[in-house]
Amino acid sequence: MKQLKINHAAVWVSVIVAQLVRPLWYDYVFFGIRWMELNEFVEEDFTSFSLPIGLVVALVSGVAGAYGLAWLYTKLNVNSAVEGMKYAFIIWLCFRFLEVTTQNYFSLRPFELTILDETAVLMQYQIFGAIIGGWRKYKSE
Repeated sequence: MKQLKINHAAVWVSVIVAQLVRPLWYDYVFFGIRWMELNEFVEEDFTSFSLPIGLVVALVSGVAGAYGLAWLYTKLNVNSAVEGMKYAFIIWLCFRFLEVTTQNYFSLRPFELTILDETAVLMQYQIFGAIIGGWRKYKSE
């Protein structure tokens, strides 16, 4: 049986594609206004926000998540985009969504906000899973 190895090109392509999710998701056209309402934010709250720092944090987070999945997929021998998406969903549900839901509940944050935020994360995980799971690379024997 062929042994999978991390496909660095797949990881970086998935990170770049996934970085497009949040700017679209939180845009005023989709959920930006509702997200601001649920957080009780106003435009002035963002005057001291550093967009470059936020983008770097998002990139580092995406790279870490994508490489983590890529490494795990080599151990699980993930052989398709659908299988990659399945594992990404299970990981998101068990290790992300349920933990954040619990934390947000005890922080008195609205469940709608949890759904809104975590759906964006789920879409990123699905992008990682599809690209990394489907674009395989094997070790030479």
